[in-house]
Amino acid sequence: MDAPGGDAFGPMQPPPPPAARPFALAGAALPPPPAPSPYPDPGYVPVAAAPPMSEAVARLPLGARDLVRQALDLLTRSDTGLRGPSFYIGFLVLVTLGPLAVIVGIVLATGDDLPGVGVRASGPYAGPPAWVGWLLLALLPAIAGLVAAGAEAAGLATAVIGGRVEGRPLALRESIAIARRRFWSILGPRLLVSIVSGFVSLVLSIALFFVVGFAAGDLIGTGLGLVISLVVSAPFVYVPAGVVLGEVGAGEAISRSFRLVMLRKRLAIVVTLFGVFSQFIVTFGLSAGIDAIGRVLAGAGVVEHVPVVVVVPIAAALVFALGTLTFLVEAIAAAPAVHAFAALTRYTHGLELGRREPVRGRSVWSPWLTPGLAVVAVLGLLVMLAGVASITAG
Repeated sequence: MDAPGGDAFGPMQPPPPPAARPFALAGAALPPPPAPSPYPDPGYVPVAAAPPMSEAVARLPLGARDLVRQALDLLTRSDTGLRGPSFYIGFLVLVTLGPLAVIVGIVLATGDDLPGVGVRASGPYAGPPAWVGWLLLALLPAIAGLVAAGAEAAGLATAVIGGRVEGRPLALRESIAIARRRFWSILGPRLLVSIVSGFVSLVLSIALFFVVGFAAGDLIGTGLGLVISLVVSAPFVYVPAGVVLGEVGAGEAISRSFRLVMLRKRLAIVVTLFGVFSQFIVTFGLSAGIDAIGRVLAGAGVVEHVPVVVVVPIAAALVFALGTLTFLVEAIAAAPAVHAFAALTRYTHGLELGRREPVRGRSVWSPWLTPGLAVVAVLGLLVMLAGVASITAG
């Protein structure tokens, strides 16, 4: 039996018939339930009905202005509960990306050139130095860590903000449990969107290069890339909310997201703009800040005179800040999507998974470090030590 008002999005046992079922939009009248029939399987036990929707969800407005106002309120309230999850994502990025950042920082501090420059500080380029192999090896967990951190940050932000929308905030361990259980269902659609938008952007950038030249093409390509991201990501805008709040798989979440977007197009545009512009603004601000700091340090001649021992905490701090920034971007994108999804479907029962089964453990490493992440952390540490040893020996 479905949760009230969640007919089109709540999980069903047994599965619904092939015939199309009406959407349960806010304020819409629902058809009378069908007459009960005996289950064909005598061993089948029907799932207990979801608890009634909270009063906060029942009163959610659907207007675009209300959506923007509520989303900003969810992000700026002092009790939003975003600090703990942001530190968790920062730790995840630190463990995976940290070794690579330390190796690169020490290379720059000792005066060596990164691969591809062609000339080393000690003379003509005679071949790759010994530390290049360790640098490439550290690149593998760094890329995987950034991809995983993005997907887990999306699930974590959706769960945290969903609890606030529901009026029943989740504890950190409850949010982490939901993000880990829904990880693969969120990662798949994210990779699909990235591949499609990246391919379209590449094709159009090549076309612009031959039509208007590199400089103009680069300028136009930036704006065009933003438009492509908006168009490609719009149909998928409710996927994380459908996976986390609607407790369905990736395929069903994509299907329901498409249908919700078509039903309320203006609302979907507002939600998509939040996500696209949050990534654009934060990425632009981060790149501009890094460029400004690099120019100042290079102009002052500080880069090549930084003690090697100081590079490690500086690199660790920058990588941890990048992780918290990753969560911030996902939280900004999730706030309007979660609000709109809950307002349209009145369904948030997927959050009960975290309340029933929060991550366990009372040690200093739990729940932050899973067995897989622990293995990656140990390997990353060994790679970092080997890379630093080869740099200092050379």
